[in-house]
Amino acid sequence: MRSVLAKASVAVVAIGSLAACGGGSGGAKPSGSAEEPSAHASTAAPTLKLDVPDGYDTARGWQLSGKQLGQYAVLPKAGAIAVMTSQGSTYRVTLRDAVTGEVRWTGKPFENIAEGAAPGLFVVPAGGKEYLVTWSRGEQGEDALSKAKQVYAVDVYAAGGSGDAVAPAHHVEIPASDYGTGRVTDGGERLLIPVTDERTAALDVATGRTTTYDTDSLKAPGCSSCSYGNEIAALTDRDPVVLNEGAGAFGIPGSWDDDRIAPAEADPATGAVWPGTGGHLIARWEQKNGGSKNVWAVLDGRTGQVQASALCAKPFIGSAQAPGSALSPNGRYLVSDHLAFDLQSKKGYCFEETDDTKPLSFDTVTDDGTAYGTSLTKGESLTGTKAPVELSLATGTPKPLPEGAEVPAADLAGVGVFTHDEGNVPYLVVYRHKR
Repeated sequence: MRSVLAKASVAVVAIGSLAACGGGSGGAKPSGSAEEPSAHASTAAPTLKLDVPDGYDTARGWQLSGKQLGQYAVLPKAGAIAVMTSQGSTYRVTLRDAVTGEVRWTGKPFENIAEGAAPGLFVVPAGGKEYLVTWSRGEQGEDALSKAKQVYAVDVYAAGGSGDAVAPAHHVEIPASDYGTGRVTDGGERLLIPVTDERTAALDVATGRTTTYDTDSLKAPGCSSCSYGNEIAALTDRDPVVLNEGAGAFGIPGSWDDDRIAPAEADPATGAVWPGTGGHLIARWEQKNGGSKNVWAVLDGRTGQVQASALCAKPFIGSAQAPGSALSPNGRYLVSDHLAFDLQSKKGYCFEETDDTKPLSFDTVTDDGTAYGTSLTKGESLTGTKAPVELSLATGTPKPLPEGAEVPAADLAGVGVFTHDEGNVPYLVVYRHKR
């Protein structure tokens, strides 16, 4: 099984953070100047006419390019898109309205303490609100007498700010070990910050308070013999979800364990779990009685209740990456790599590779249950060739999109978000839904 704490903050996973410089098909038809505007100039109407699915109107929307781009993240509840840009070692975030592109607020500039890497950026939902998080890890505190110390520097912004130099609602610095390359990750409803191999800090983004857990003292519930190898897989707003990979056991101590909530087809002794988006967990078990499939499920993070599940072919080669996830803005649909779920009808669909079908992977899903992603044709390269696909969760049937079409990286507030490279200039293009 895969280490949970190796999960990078994506996208989650989910909701969550996205790379701003994704590749494009080259089918765009740009017009106007190719000069790079200043980082916080007003947005331009979409001059790029990308080949996109029929539901998007390429004549209505906005775009950013060049120095206006760095990393970006979407805030579905707030109907906003955050962009983090840099000037030397100084960074700042700008929050824009997702529909109009107008700037709602701009954050105060802050120094990046990491060497050779940009700060991390992602969105964490908590208490029905969204919080924008930036973080970096590096050395601080060196002077003529004192050596520098490794720390995590985390800034948390409330989505509802205003002004040209908005300060973070919380600035938190947490000691880090002098070795390793630990990352701050979205644990589900709090941030997971690996302090050392035995200690993990949980940061509540709503209050700025931290709780430190000694992982040696944690024990996966339902496993009386799990004295070693326990770790925090995810976080609710109050409790950690503890996993023991070797025993295939997980749950919240004193509340629920995977033996009691596993679907009927699952072997409860083979469980694994990852943080999903919007307070959900992504869980996996092997099929009972040595079956040839895996059982995947979406769980309620606080209760462990199975919200939807699917039987899935075991991959020919398992991924080393923890699955990310994305939730539709209305909260009904969830996609996670090769999986798609309707949480209202409790249906799940799986698109892992089989002898007859190519593997499909989904990045975003809309309020009407349309998921967008890619299929993979394996060739001589390690990654293979990707082709755009669309899935209706009403039927569970995917279909290919026209060759060269570009699929949205996110969908929120009646718009789709696309990334594209044109002439070595990165673009973020936002198209409105067709009327």
